[in-house]
Amino acid sequence: MNQKNSIFGAEPEGLRQLIRSGMDIEEEANAGDNPPAGGCVSGLMERPGTRIGCYKLLKVLGEGGMGMVYLAEQEQLIRRRVALKIIKPGMDSKRVLARFEAERQALALLEHPNIAQVHDAGTAESGRPYFVMEYVKGTPITEFCDRHTLSIEERLSLFQQVCQAVHHAHQKGIIHRDIKPSNILISSENDQAIPKIIDFGVAKALILPLTERTLITEDSQLLGTPEYMSPEQIESANEDIDTRSDIYSLGVLLYELLTGVLPFDSDTLRTGGIENIRKVIRETDPKTPSTRLTKLGEKAEAIAQNRRMEIQTLKKHLRKELEWIPLKAMRKERSQRYRSASELSDDIDNYLKGEPLMAGPPTTRYRLKKFIRRHKALVGGVAAVLIASIIGSVVSTYFALGQAKARSEAEAVSNFLQNDLLGGLSRASWEGGRFHDVLKDAAAMVGSRFEDQPLVEMHIRRSLGTLFSGAGEYKLALEQMERVKQIQLEISGRYYPSNNLALSYNRMGQYREAESLYLKRYKQAGRLDAQGIPIPHDKYPFGCCNLAGIYINQGRYKDAEQLLKKALAGAQYWKPDDEWRLYYTGTLARAYTGQGRYKEAEQLYETILKKMYKVSGEDDNETLNIKDGFAKLRLLQGNYDQAEEMLVETMETRKRRWGSQHTRTLVSMNNLAVLRTRQERYDDANAMFVEVLKARQQKLGENHPSTLGTIHCLGVLRREQQSYEEAENLLRQALEGRKFKLGKNHPACFGSMHELAILYKEQTRYEEAEKYLLEAVEGRRLKLGDTHPHTIESLNNLIALYEAWNKPEKANQWRAKLPGP
Repeated sequence: MNQKNSIFGAEPEGLRQLIRSGMDIEEEANAGDNPPAGGCVSGLMERPGTRIGCYKLLKVLGEGGMGMVYLAEQEQLIRRRVALKIIKPGMDSKRVLARFEAERQALALLEHPNIAQVHDAGTAESGRPYFVMEYVKGTPITEFCDRHTLSIEERLSLFQQVCQAVHHAHQKGIIHRDIKPSNILISSENDQAIPKIIDFGVAKALILPLTERTLITEDSQLLGTPEYMSPEQIESANEDIDTRSDIYSLGVLLYELLTGVLPFDSDTLRTGGIENIRKVIRETDPKTPSTRLTKLGEKAEAIAQNRRMEIQTLKKHLRKELEWIPLKAMRKERSQRYRSASELSDDIDNYLKGEPLMAGPPTTRYRLKKFIRRHKALVGGVAAVLIASIIGSVVSTYFALGQAKARSEAEAVSNFLQNDLLGGLSRASWEGGRFHDVLKDAAAMVGSRFEDQPLVEMHIRRSLGTLFSGAGEYKLALEQMERVKQIQLEISGRYYPSNNLALSYNRMGQYREAESLYLKRYKQAGRLDAQGIPIPHDKYPFGCCNLAGIYINQGRYKDAEQLLKKALAGAQYWKPDDEWRLYYTGTLARAYTGQGRYKEAEQLYETILKKMYKVSGEDDNETLNIKDGFAKLRLLQGNYDQAEEMLVETMETRKRRWGSQHTRTLVSMNNLAVLRTRQERYDDANAMFVEVLKARQQKLGENHPSTLGTIHCLGVLRREQQSYEEAENLLRQALEGRKFKLGKNHPACFGSMHELAILYKEQTRYEEAEKYLLEAVEGRRLKLGDTHPHTIESLNNLIALYEAWNKPEKANQWRAKLPGP
């Protein structure tokens, strides 16, 4: 974006070029070859190739009203390139000298890695003063961010460094007064982008005068750049400014980094001269960044692409809370702005961590919402907590109670959730485990506290169940949801099927109960006959897709595929890139994987994962679920390198967000341990399996399908380690548990039979191996089909068994049953 010129009075333009160079300066200029930029400089001005002190002038970097800035080579003590600024001939009036000396003193006071440093000062042979600064070969921050298509988070990180540098200057008693992109250059050090603030040419000292003359506005001239100036700075008599004027300018800069445009269009702002500028800055509130972006038309698409986002995703980010931050920094009343640049940086930290913003509305509702968002495991509980304030209307409508009683019960629910529960949560340590303890304590006290208020207990337990579920405590979540069901039956004699209870059954591996509940919901909706057909895919796509997920867990992959395709086709209000359509398309990829249709699953995963990154973000829970499914597919395909990359990334992200013991983290850890087993990294696999098994036994129980899955995988590991006795015990435990929990015809049971048979084959216990392999082959053929990779795997092992057993006729008999190429 083109920046407007600074208006400095005697120095109208050039300082924005201070130390700046996007140009190629590797070829040194020879004396007399390059005339100074700008033909207005007199013949008395130093030319490139001449020397000032121990500095050889190489090239003109910029020209201001009172001085010239050169790229120079320091030739003594240390050889380095520097920026040398010297007063122009004829500009050495007392006022200009005072301002020049003020800038030198301001820079000399500051020692910060993000502020250009002063190295030296002196007087040239001509008698004119100069000073020498760090040379920054960089690009203005906005231009750098766009050129490198930095994401919003990356831009915020750079901006925070700028804030800390400005805070340092303020602590030294210096106000910059001209913060704008061209005065913040981005250089590269060790492949790291480093912001450097330059040009303190109009700086103001807060406490001690920088020179005998203070830097005041003279002759109604502006010091600074209008687009970035605060209302108090834009006034003609602007000695009454403080650090919060720089906060305003930082707010404008952040606005521009986020949206690609200024809060006030430059052409419009400058139309009508200085008085119009003052009027707009003082009286007109800037449009919100999301609104400003919306009105840019086609230009907005390019802006979003420069931030590696779709335009709708960028608008979504801005509309939520991010735009509150620059707007607070730009408040007309400085008392309403951030108190310091450091506080502004801290609020960006709050945004990135999901904590309440200082810029946000200080309402209980907002803070409760942000508390839960900070702990992402509670995303599912946001709605449950937020309905506390309107629970009275829900109770009165749903149960047709009197208004007075409804208000009383709603108040009881709200008080408990906000005071007893969330008051405790706000003091709890997520990583220290206190979070779960507070939830358990709350659940324990509900029954006795509301013994005579069953409706209150019901609503609180529903909220607690949602919170437990989000925290990965599925067993405790199910306990709460079943109690909700019991209370409803006690009050009204009937139960209204709940999606929350169905999901709890599913997560606890009680697939039959979950399926039954979903089918009852459809039947009660009047769209399902006694046989469960037809399912209303158009009006209940979430329920249909969740039911399909249950079918996958039951090993009914074809049923899941059919249901998902109908639901996705019927849900007309889901746009092609809707995050839920993408997520449930990922569920379809799981159905393909279960059927051994790896190529089709791979194509789906590759397409939707890229879109999920843009729509929901790389760290979103649903994105991680998709990524985890894709990683498991890569594992099945034998593509261990790509599987490892995705599994490690997913596990580390989940650990960072939810802790190492969260149920979601355990999924990633178990999958990675399977990979480590196949890579023969047995010690690594063992450590992870042992940790996962202990946590799953505690959280889910001994007979949960996930617990049994870990026992199965640990049995395979022990077999590979040739600990045959322990391997047999583990694999038998997994097999019997899976038969009991999932049914003897579940694909997982055939998987345990297969691995147990391989164990027996290795021990030359051929008869036992034959028994289990024959059962695995027949089961997999019936359940998965003849061409499924698992079926072929069992067939090949059966053939190898007969060959090892010296039964070539049997081997040939089964070899003939292998599917053709």
